[in-house]
Amino acid sequence: MPPKAKAGPKAKAAGKARAKAKGKAKAAGAKRAASPASSGRSGGDAKRTKAADGSARTVGAAAGRSSGTSRGRKVDERAPSGMKVYEDYSFTLNQTNVGANNNKYYIIQVLEGSGKYYAWNRWGRVGDFGQNKLEEYATPEQAIRSAKSKFKAKTGNDMDNLAAFVAKKGRYTLVETDDSGGGSSEAPMGKLTEAQIKKGQDALAKLETALQKKNAEQINDFSSQFYSLIPTNFGWKKPVAITTAEMLEEKQELLKFLMRMGFEKVEADEGLTPIDGLLQLPLPKSLDDAASGICSKVHITSSNKKGRELKSQNAGNPKKTMGEALYAAIMLYTSNAIYSDLNKALRDKNRAKIKKYFKYLRLLFEAMECLSPEKKTLWRGLGVDLSGDGNYSPGKTVTWWGVSSCTSDMKVARGFAGSCSGGASVITIHAKTSCDISAISFFGNEKESLLRPGTMLKVKSRSKKGSITDITLEEVGSAIQ
Repeated sequence: MPPKAKAGPKAKAAGKARAKAKGKAKAAGAKRAASPASSGRSGGDAKRTKAADGSARTVGAAAGRSSGTSRGRKVDERAPSGMKVYEDYSFTLNQTNVGANNNKYYIIQVLEGSGKYYAWNRWGRVGDFGQNKLEEYATPEQAIRSAKSKFKAKTGNDMDNLAAFVAKKGRYTLVETDDSGGGSSEAPMGKLTEAQIKKGQDALAKLETALQKKNAEQINDFSSQFYSLIPTNFGWKKPVAITTAEMLEEKQELLKFLMRMGFEKVEADEGLTPIDGLLQLPLPKSLDDAASGICSKVHITSSNKKGRELKSQNAGNPKKTMGEALYAAIMLYTSNAIYSDLNKALRDKNRAKIKKYFKYLRLLFEAMECLSPEKKTLWRGLGVDLSGDGNYSPGKTVTWWGVSSCTSDMKVARGFAGSCSGGASVITIHAKTSCDISAISFFGNEKESLLRPGTMLKVKSRSKKGSITDITLEEVGSAIQ
């Protein structure tokens, strides 16, 4: 006999009582809070907000590991204890159809324990523990065959050829997660990978075209595609199609925020030389002048438009006059159009690579200066264990060369770190020149602040509790003059 799966809230009742418990679970937010596929759910400290479509949203979904690496999966939290995933056979599937009120997940794993092998499946409504089935087999090959058969039946694709996976209408799609089976009761499906988030962005790009054409059928199809790729907890409510430009922008900005907060590297300077002369450059008169040649005209135009809107509102209560070009410089960074390439150039030992960004950086630094540099405590949650990194030993000084997105809400940072597989780090920064952009950010509730490139930080303390390393840093200077 196979070992018993962990009993969920519904499994504790039998017969009519079980059906009654299921009805209660549908209405109970506490049950839904333990979603295996909530949008961005990541640990008990994650910050939950309500989106325009009525879905529950929690920042913290981003995974630090990109597609194509060895995944090192954990066992699904509802599986029997004492098990481990056999090799790498762990898959998370999801299917949303806004027209048919489908919003469901399916988890497939091959498990081993006590010399035996099992095919484990769990399925249900996103936001619910759902049902499960455990089948025992004498050999791993038999359990794998069962998993492959189930995968084929649910997706219409072959498990042996994931590189050629094609999402099919009316079937489940594959969701790339950092740690399927999760590391916490609130994120048992694990965090979305960077590649998965980019797929969600691609779906939104198609949806934007459909909205412009006012094609209702395509709007529903691409909304369903987006929610299938980026699992979203609607509870027991019907998933809502993304039908307005405002709803679309909310989803776009959510994914941008997750990319900035979840995938940026924190590195030591590794002997990089300071950058001199940047602040002595004349201030560019426009974003077009500052950003010409480093990104497309489309992104510059979009940032200028947002800059004009923010200037008209005097957003952020700047300490001195702030024109649309200065607002636009920050908007270009948060648009994610250049942040990856910019930060890569800032960290490159070949200092010649950063020169093409000098005019933009000059404008960005001026904008950050206008928004009243603040002394405040910030946090960053990272999907990497820095407990053994010599650069972060107490007493050392590190330089963060990239533009660093942080938050003044500790729960947001711990949400990012809390759902990381393996080790993670939460960094507390006592900043002196941070730039609070929450007033001009789409997601002001996440309390995003930026640290200037070249911020020098002294390590004050480091400790580890469980899988989380806590590091405290103090801003002590700048390597860019």
